[in-house]
Amino acid sequence: MLIWWYGKLWTLLSPWVFLWLKWRVIKGKEIASRLPERYGRTTTPRPQGQVIWLHAASVGETVSAFVLGRTLFEKWDAWGYGSGRHLCLLITTSTVTAAKMLESMIAKHGLEQRMIHQMQPLDAPRVMRRFLRHWRPNVLISMESDIWPTMIMQSAEQDIPVMLISAQMSMRSLKRWQRISISSRKALFSALNRIEAVDEDNANRFRQIVAPDWTEIGVSGPLKASALPPEVDRDAVNRGNAAFNSRFVILLASSHPGEDELVLRAFQALRQSTSTVLILTPRHIERTPQLINMLETYDVRPALLSRDGWPDMQTSVCIADVMGQMGNLFTMADVIIMGGGFMPHGGHNPMEPAALGKGVISGKNIHKNAAIYARLNDFGGVIWADSQVEIESAITSLMTAPTQLKHLNSAAFSAYQSFTKQVDEVADRILGTMRPS
Repeated sequence: MLIWWYGKLWTLLSPWVFLWLKWRVIKGKEIASRLPERYGRTTTPRPQGQVIWLHAASVGETVSAFVLGRTLFEKWDAWGYGSGRHLCLLITTSTVTAAKMLESMIAKHGLEQRMIHQMQPLDAPRVMRRFLRHWRPNVLISMESDIWPTMIMQSAEQDIPVMLISAQMSMRSLKRWQRISISSRKALFSALNRIEAVDEDNANRFRQIVAPDWTEIGVSGPLKASALPPEVDRDAVNRGNAAFNSRFVILLASSHPGEDELVLRAFQALRQSTSTVLILTPRHIERTPQLINMLETYDVRPALLSRDGWPDMQTSVCIADVMGQMGNLFTMADVIIMGGGFMPHGGHNPMEPAALGKGVISGKNIHKNAAIYARLNDFGGVIWADSQVEIESAITSLMTAPTQLKHLNSAAFSAYQSFTKQVDEVADRILGTMRPS
């Protein structure tokens, strides 16, 4: 009954949804020319052959979808289907940022003939029928925490296998779902062929609201942990290394307010007896003026990568206020301190440096990436530090014990490889629903 009212609510609110979308266009959160896609309308024809629909809401899920998509293509072609049975991926996103990033990746990797991007259609019954009638996907994969009742149930009604991948269920969401009637939950979750949770904790939360006979629940791990390594410009790395002139390079990556100062204090204590350089990379580049002001209170005059290039021997702190350099910075750094975990921000993905063979020092506020950090910790690719003293101690131990640093880095890369194996398993499971008899 609740599912029925959900569909009716979309119909009743449709005029307001139209105005809301127009408002989002004004705010730059929608692309005017692509609003028809929100209503399931498109001029892009459905390609011949098999179509896998991957729904990825925002940037993180889109990265996961792209990585999974490339793996699906590799396996499909390896099975010998590449020439005889065409496989295409239809990827839907809900944000403009994710859309632009995905289209850039598609062009960069020459996948225009195999990947199609569309804006996520509204979950209204009439819209979803129009969308499914045009695209006729052979399987639907929804990434992470996006559960759209109409999308799931209409796909199942048309005998389209539906899976949740890297699925997450927070405690707050669990409590909300527990308040929904069993009949409504059964109507929705029995439409799923399988739920692949991000970790065992999330799988257990799903088991509290999904009966065993409704659908299968497994653990696939977080797919975003298997993202492609950041690009590295070897010429830029060589120029940076020459400028550092054998100094020990400490990188604070993706930092937030408060974290820069915490690391700076630890760094200054170390500099009394060592030749080191600190690179600050704020999560948001527009924070650069704030960083400069903060450093001035410590009588530190930083180099700006956008203005000064790599720091000379007289400069101990550099602010990397440019885009597209993270791969180079991870490669040049001797020690990486991952931001986002020292303040209550939930942490940032440590698998980007891990993919390049680099472990990290991190605070313990990593709830948004808990499953990834748990795996990294199991392998020994992270050192936990929450205070200035602990950060200073962690850096000192890595500077004075090369063997420990080597182990940290190799362990991080092993953790990354373990995640890539899980992507292979997920791809096999998806394609298994499409193999010919």
